Amino acid sequence: MPKINILPDNVANQIAAGEVVARPASCVKELLENSIDAGAENIIVSIDNAGKKKIEIKDDGFGMEGEDLNNAFLRHATSKIKTIEDLNFIETLGFRGEALASIASVARVEAMTRTQNSDTGDFISIEGGATVRREKRSSNKGTIISVKDLFYNTPARLKFLKSDYTEEANIIEVVLNEALARTNISFKLVIDGKENMFFPKSASLKDRVRIAAGREVSDALIEISHFTDNVKVTGFIAKPSITRLSRGPQFLFVNSRCIQNRNISYAVYEGYGTLLMKGKYPYAYIFIDINPSLVDVNVHPTKAEVKFKDERFVYNCVRLAVDEALKKNELTPQAYFDTGIDGEAAGAIKQGAQQAVNGFFANESAPLWNNQTVEFSKNAVMPETRSQTREYLWLKALGQVHKTYIVGEDDDNLVVIDQHAAHEKALYEKIMDTISEGGLKVQELLIPEIIEVTPPEKRVILANNDVFIKLGFYIEEFGEREFKVSAHPVIIRDKAAAPFVKDIIGKLMDKDKADEHDILKHLCATVACRAAVKAGDELNGAEMTELLNNFVELKDPHSCPHGRPPIIKIPFDEIEKMFKRKL
Repeated sequence: MPKINILPDNVANQIAAGEVVARPASCVKELLENSIDAGAENIIVSIDNAGKKKIEIKDDGFGMEGEDLNNAFLRHATSKIKTIEDLNFIETLGFRGEALASIASVARVEAMTRTQNSDTGDFISIEGGATVRREKRSSNKGTIISVKDLFYNTPARLKFLKSDYTEEANIIEVVLNEALARTNISFKLVIDGKENMFFPKSASLKDRVRIAAGREVSDALIEISHFTDNVKVTGFIAKPSITRLSRGPQFLFVNSRCIQNRNISYAVYEGYGTLLMKGKYPYAYIFIDINPSLVDVNVHPTKAEVKFKDERFVYNCVRLAVDEALKKNELTPQAYFDTGIDGEAAGAIKQGAQQAVNGFFANESAPLWNNQTVEFSKNAVMPETRSQTREYLWLKALGQVHKTYIVGEDDDNLVVIDQHAAHEKALYEKIMDTISEGGLKVQELLIPEIIEVTPPEKRVILANNDVFIKLGFYIEEFGEREFKVSAHPVIIRDKAAAPFVKDIIGKLMDKDKADEHDILKHLCATVACRAAVKAGDELNGAEMTELLNNFVELKDPHSCPHGRPPIIKIPFDEIEKMFKRKL
């Protein structure tokens, strides 16, 4: 007997369903994409029991004729492509013709549709891939598809679904993705008979972000744009003061298709430079419009990923779009005390601010946190420090607080500067500029430094010796598990080379997240941190003035190399509210 069997259509469809329809959210995504491709202006998604009992998508799109309705549920039936060449210029969300056949093979499906030119609509009922009824019915223009009892005939797959809460969350994410990508379409999501989300057709992208993420995120959005001949990057990013602990708030769209791409996500992160603290991720809504011939959308079963012909070019476009937008905007954090914080935390914040303000108006030194002093004299004259490139960045220094913060004022705010973070950033930019202008200066060691490494670390060094040379570290094998460093960059001064080499190895071990430029920035940030003035270092007037003059002219004064803000502003209005001068 032959060992190679031709699978029946129903079996083939169920296998395809395992890839295309892995969960209720997959079903919602495929049906939503069909409605969008059909030119719908209003779409309603209704689910019951996390989509396991019922998923219904109602749209007012073009609709279908009777014959097309029947063919739509056949495998590999599609109106989107006709020849193999069409795969190079895909501009629709769906194109494979697998979705409806796959869904119908694992559920009970009913579809009702009518075109603009038809007097009556067409109805079809399918169970387990087999048509059980077809008839004419009266209906509105558009299509309604109901998917009931998903996976009723594949109980094993039903067992692998997550909790109702998780499955509903996945469906919400799918609807949100489409609603953000298509601001010309109204979307409504109804869960178990109750409206969960509604995006009116008139709602802009910013309005839709407010609906989905709240006012705080919406108010912090910055518009981005970067254009080339073949790639256009637009959208919004949030100021670095608004972040999350996961990559969840990043939304990436390619030709209005929501996608996942690790490198592009990292381009967004890189665009923020040093504005983000480690482990914090920004809100981003990035739209990449690209010539369809330069992107392959047919590389993933659920079309969740795409492949660019020149991914590095797209990466740089996204990174530049983010970087340029951030440089054009005022990013200085402002402190507010009526934020709704309750209990001891709010009391401590208000009390500390009140004591600080009292100290500024004292004739002599006054006690502040932990019995430290505020050095201030009414007769002391400190020159104003003004940025030549940023009108908003100026202050008149008043003194040093806690030997850690430089305190000053501008027209509307009490200004507080972290002396370590400000000096660290100034040194960091100076070091980076020196390297870019003349290359890294290298210092030969009279006595080579010996470094012991593990086998994986040894492999990294041997495979990336050129990287170490570019960074100024000349390293040679010196035994089975030892290397000797015969020269290192001048910028690390008299510091031991081992910690820096270990840091570089750590970065190189995760090649997807680091290139030579990343490693160089990390090295320079470490050097700047160790060389900068520290909390607890007392500064005289001249030292404060010099530090401030350097700080306000930085390319990016809004963060230290590790993402902490060097400067915050406390509006005088907030201080007056605290003293009950203003309600």
